Amino acid sequence: MRKLQKQYDVVVIGGGPGGIPAALAASRNGAKVLLVEKNGYLGGNMTIGLPLLGYLDKDGKQVTAGIAQEFVDALKKYNASTDHYTCPMHNSVTLYDHEMFKIVAFEKCLEAGIDILLNTEIIDANVDNGHIQSVTLFGKGHQIEVEAKVFIDGTGDGDVGYLAGATYNMGQKDTGVLQPPTLMFTLGNVDTDKTIEYVAKNPDQMRLCDTIEVDYNVLNADYFRAHPDHHVLVGLRKLFLELKAKGELPIDRDTIIYIKSLVPGEVHMNCTRHLGIDGSNVLDLTRALIEAHLQIPKFVETLRKHVPGFENCYITRIFPTLGVRETRRFAGIRECTEEMILKGEIPEDTAALGSYIIDIHDGEGSGTIVKRVKPYGIPYGCTVSKDIDNLMLSGRCASLDAVVMSSARVMPTCMAIGEAAGVGAALSVKHNILPAQVNVQEVRDILRQANVILEPAE
Repeated sequence: MRKLQKQYDVVVIGGGPGGIPAALAASRNGAKVLLVEKNGYLGGNMTIGLPLLGYLDKDGKQVTAGIAQEFVDALKKYNASTDHYTCPMHNSVTLYDHEMFKIVAFEKCLEAGIDILLNTEIIDANVDNGHIQSVTLFGKGHQIEVEAKVFIDGTGDGDVGYLAGATYNMGQKDTGVLQPPTLMFTLGNVDTDKTIEYVAKNPDQMRLCDTIEVDYNVLNADYFRAHPDHHVLVGLRKLFLELKAKGELPIDRDTIIYIKSLVPGEVHMNCTRHLGIDGSNVLDLTRALIEAHLQIPKFVETLRKHVPGFENCYITRIFPTLGVRETRRFAGIRECTEEMILKGEIPEDTAALGSYIIDIHDGEGSGTIVKRVKPYGIPYGCTVSKDIDNLMLSGRCASLDAVVMSSARVMPTCMAIGEAAGVGAALSVKHNILPAQVNVQEVRDILRQANVILEPAE
């Protein structure tokens, strides 16, 4: 085995929606940055067929900008992104080309002077008295020990925090049950106009379960006809329940979720659901991935038989990474709680805004809980580990309770959290202090200068 040693100001582990903005913000503010990613490309969950949800609040006003908006603007130059379209269920939907995102991510990181290390994972953290001295990385027979002043966990599952021994929680408050993951896949030759005609003739197919606070009379065929460019359909519950009762539905879902691709006739499917899976456990991940690959062709055959518009569809892609909704959430010097977001609190130390719906997929069944919320503030302290003094947290592993995480886990919000963490890390290095000692108002000033929105529009 070859052994190498490296030294940086800031090391960001995880090159997805939490890690990329953290690395960019840290580098742009003067830090020498290494970005480490387990895949052979950047993007993480931004490359698995999902849309970008929640750039706008429930009133259609933008709450997420900064680096998250930069990516949309850059993709538009390649004709690879739509505008942000309002949506009665998801607040807003932005469709984009996932392959072009990978290219834009490389362009932006290289332009910022970030060192990138792909096909590499963290395997250990050398911690002394609550301080990470170095991390050990492994990839292709290379063991690399990297020292840094600040480490940012952008892995989603909190792998850095876990290996460093940081305090964390998992699961929903009363049950400890984790939201189930999904393996996204893409279908070609789908006639979505025909599906909408079916919905028009059968409007009760858009009636969702009682735990979803959306008026199905609004989310109907007329709505989809009027908004063809942001087409994300959640529905067909009546049909799915009938098929489930007959034993003809091979997935644990009560609705279809499809997202129109930018390619005509192509849709991304968010439908498999894997109960009892801990996405931070490699054995569970393996089981879910195998289960999903075996479910998908059976489900596609069900769609061909029963869903208008899908009669001649075929699989064009099964994405390589499982879409994990919930695993570890780490204790920070501040925590964002359900009570705070239900009130729409914007604390004075807010470093990112969230406004996406509370969206909890049932880890023991087929339903979903959806609640609308006003914009809320995520404090800077949510990105700073409570017990590892040079560890920062980005994305869904930040210091959020389970309900807040179900809202803040969408990619634009994760990017906003990451940008805040990156600025904090750079200031920690610049002033030779710990992340917890950074002046939050200085963080906020830098974020504002970078076009980050910290207060909702009046």
